[in-house]
Amino acid sequence: MSAQTDEYETRKTDGGFRLSQHGVVLSEMRTKPGPTHSVFDVLAALVAVLQPVGRLGVLGFAGGSLMAPLRFLGVENAVDSVDLDRAGYDLFARHCAGWAGRLKWKQADANAWLGKQPARFGLVMDDLSIPVDDDVVKPECSWSTLPALMKSRVRTGGVVVSNQLKPDGMSWAVGMKVFEELFDDVQVIHLDDFENRIIVAGDGLPPIRETSKWLRAKLKLLGSEQAGLFRMRTA
Repeated sequence: MSAQTDEYETRKTDGGFRLSQHGVVLSEMRTKPGPTHSVFDVLAALVAVLQPVGRLGVLGFAGGSLMAPLRFLGVENAVDSVDLDRAGYDLFARHCAGWAGRLKWKQADANAWLGKQPARFGLVMDDLSIPVDDDVVKPECSWSTLPALMKSRVRTGGVVVSNQLKPDGMSWAVGMKVFEELFDDVQVIHLDDFENRIIVAGDGLPPIRETSKWLRAKLKLLGSEQAGLFRMRTA
């Protein structure tokens, strides 16, 4: 499930477009490869550090914020993405098709779509969100059934990445248990500027100090303001 774009506010920025909902920024879409200076830079730099083999599965596309920093950093993996609403993708396709590289997009429910995919992804990322009242939150499945489904769709040595918000009605520690029970290694990126936490899960992840060091280096290479605004911890 993804946020419905018919409620998006789309605003032009110096580098592209900003898609917001209920005052929450859902997407920083650049019209050329480069930094967004947001959480999407950290997600893209993390992929560049992990160097997954094979296709990337991205659940929740919105305006494709991940793509500009990802391609700037030289990540050429094919990307398969899914979202319920196509307005954000259409905006991206009009302005970014020339440099987006290998990208497939599908309008569908993320759970249903992922359940039909073969277990060949090098990395699967949950970047889903849904509108609730006057806020934007994670769907309940992101803390319950989706982590196991994501794990079942990555190849041997593959990685699961989840861009998370605090689970509704429970603590972070309680919410993290589903990842800790499924994966041998779970690392968490804490962001100074955002309430999001990025969960990195797999079996045999690189040492956290190495990941943190190279993540910072990639963000500096990108020219992102997030280079000095994160911390990594084990779950």
